Amino acid sequence: MLREAGLLVLALFAMLFVMFCSTSRAQVIYTNYTFDTSASGWGVWPNGTGQFVSAQWNSSDVNNSPTSGSLLVTSTFTGASQQSYVWSGNSGSFSTPINGALVTNLSCYIRFDPSSPTNSSTDSYGTIEFYVVTSANDSTSIQLPNSSTYYHQTAGNTGWVLYSVPVSTGGNIYGIQIELQTYSDSLTGTSKMYIDDVQLNGQGLPGPVNGTSVMDWNNVHQRIDGFGASSAWLTISTLEGTLLYSTNNNITYTNSTSTNVCNGIGLSLLRNHIVFANTTSASATPTTGETLVMQQAQSYGARVWSTPWTPPTGFKNTNNLYGSQPITNAANGGTYLGSGGNITNVNYASQLANYVYSMKHTYGINLYAISIQNEPDAQVNTYEACQWNGSQIHDFATNLFNALSNAGVGSTKIILPESENWTDPDNLAGPSMTDPNVAADVGIVACHNYDGMYGPTSLTKNSYGKPLWETEVAILSGSDSSIANGVYYGQRIYQFMTQANANAYHYWWLVSGSSTSGNEGLLDNGGNITKRLFAFGQYSRFVRPNFYRIDATISQTPALVSAYKDSASPAFAIVVVNTNSLSDVIQTFNFTNFTATSVTPWVTSATLNLTPQSSVNVTNGSFTYDVPAQSIVTFVGQGITNSPPVFTTVPNPTVNPGVTVLVTNTATASDVPPYSLTYSEANIFPSGATLNSSSGVFSWRPSISQANTTNQIEVAATDSDSAGLSATNSFSVVVNSITNPVVSAGSGGGNVSFSQGQFSMTINGPQGPDYTLLMSTNLVNWQTIFTTDSPATPFAFTDPNATNANQYYEIQIGP
Repeated sequence: MLREAGLLVLALFAMLFVMFCSTSRAQVIYTNYTFDTSASGWGVWPNGTGQFVSAQWNSSDVNNSPTSGSLLVTSTFTGASQQSYVWSGNSGSFSTPINGALVTNLSCYIRFDPSSPTNSSTDSYGTIEFYVVTSANDSTSIQLPNSSTYYHQTAGNTGWVLYSVPVSTGGNIYGIQIELQTYSDSLTGTSKMYIDDVQLNGQGLPGPVNGTSVMDWNNVHQRIDGFGASSAWLTISTLEGTLLYSTNNNITYTNSTSTNVCNGIGLSLLRNHIVFANTTSASATPTTGETLVMQQAQSYGARVWSTPWTPPTGFKNTNNLYGSQPITNAANGGTYLGSGGNITNVNYASQLANYVYSMKHTYGINLYAISIQNEPDAQVNTYEACQWNGSQIHDFATNLFNALSNAGVGSTKIILPESENWTDPDNLAGPSMTDPNVAADVGIVACHNYDGMYGPTSLTKNSYGKPLWETEVAILSGSDSSIANGVYYGQRIYQFMTQANANAYHYWWLVSGSSTSGNEGLLDNGGNITKRLFAFGQYSRFVRPNFYRIDATISQTPALVSAYKDSASPAFAIVVVNTNSLSDVIQTFNFTNFTATSVTPWVTSATLNLTPQSSVNVTNGSFTYDVPAQSIVTFVGQGITNSPPVFTTVPNPTVNPGVTVLVTNTATASDVPPYSLTYSEANIFPSGATLNSSSGVFSWRPSISQANTTNQIEVAATDSDSAGLSATNSFSVVVNSITNPVVSAGSGGGNVSFSQGQFSMTINGPQGPDYTLLMSTNLVNWQTIFTTDSPATPFAFTDPNATNANQYYEIQIGP
């Protein structure tokens, strides 16, 4: 969203340079001041009354080398508009000039002592400016990259920071000048600024840098919900929507200035603006002017969510919670009036629920989420806004949850607090998320990232166990479609994914809605393509919703590597950002717990826009690729994993002889793609047992001869891959001892009975075996007269043919 002019200065230089924390050094150096032993060759000049400036060698070194050091610049400031200059050469000149046409950038490392005073207006240690001297008598110098660019090192960030500043002069360069000034705000006290590895670098001359990284399929981090931007107040063309939300290839993209053949960047999230109702009635339904782009984005599979910039004016007063800017338009500012379950909260919650219902049933747009308020802590009066405190957000969240449920759209998630700063400095989320009853109603914790160009110092943020979204960021001035700007956002997304563990990342506008600041959109003014558009596409096209970030350990490389895998398929993506504007990175990628047959690189660079390259073979779980200087490369492939099956523990059953025991052996394998499993008998298997090779069901009916034994069983599971990985499951079956059967009273009670040629008896014995009754009249010849399989005992038997006075009976059990 648009910001007040006072914040534009800090954001301006984002498009002009790339700054990153690193310990790498450029490969080719036209002039290199590493301050190995002294600070000779450098002079100082104070500009301001009562200042003192000195430049001395110091043992602190960016590479922690015991044989090197840095330049310590000590400046005493007493107020505003004071400056300290540090010159290369005592008079500001090199002894031999350098051809500026061969120079692409000036780079150096800078850090500040924590005791240094800070500038309250920029939250920094002061304003840093860089110059090259362009005359032999050092009478002329050029500010890099132009006279409106200022750099700041965030207060509290006392580590080494690499500044890489473009140089675009065709004449000779006679010297380097680094300036620290108090700008428009006072610095009072002694500033200690350390400078190391000052270099002028040339394009095309550095050799490549080697790097290695390891991707681990089984080391899984956060789920990815997607990447997106906002259509607030915009009307975009169908062609623009296709470029932004589809994954179509070879789109002929034409606007008023040019025609380009592009591949769709596949955004998966769309944030839109809610037009507030002009009444406080609970039955009112807010609207939006963006239904067409919402429908188009949804048709490409994107999730759509909405944000109100202000409630109806009747739900606000003209006071300010944050700042004291006067409000001249009731919609543009003021403070929300709702609290608890008052009528404001109830009616406004009802209105937003009506909006969600209307989007679904009138326009077919299923809103994934709805935010409570855009930037409730913003001090603005030039566009729609409303200030809330954390307590109000806490109370309203429950009202909104109930209203959505009552309207039948309770699956729509609630987003809060959308502070303008990632740090949420006013703790707008805290009251809601520390109340378990309210936290249960919240679906997503989200904030913007207007904390400064590279701020905040730490991106770590409490998500309270919810998905964590970054929902708006942009450079709010200028128009920069360069690869440096694209790589900057490739780096920022990397940082949010790997440091903040963010689940989603959004830019501000899809297409810049500003007449002067094209940088506010992924597409510039007039819909012109930019490198940041394709930088987003390096992530959004391939890292889809419900992918998960997996470990990508970086070693010995300046490249930024992050990796992601799909939760529903073998697909994976590795995104590499090379921020170095001079050197390629020869990067080796090693796979752990998976492999692939090949990967396909997609590249955004100074000359390529999200362009696929020839596939690269993967050999023994590894491949190497030349990542171009200042580029983003995404490698996409299909993962192959093959790990041994893992058995589920089974019980050790105890059975009687003759009782069939069934044991289901269940093994699982996390193979990608999944392999089938075959079960087989292993080393130890009892006589008479069987095993189903498909289901793993072990079946055994122990015999009488196996009574009173403990039997160890081993079952193997083998996957169908050519490697045939297997695992073995072991369990025991205990067979009880056997007892002899007995004959008890007949059906009439008492002893066995004989009546009218019928002999009756009751047979009792162990449960499980088969029972066989034999009869003999001479104890020599026996015949079977009755057999029953594993009967329930006791059971009765009657011999209807007991006609012989001498008949003998024998009971046998088996098998």
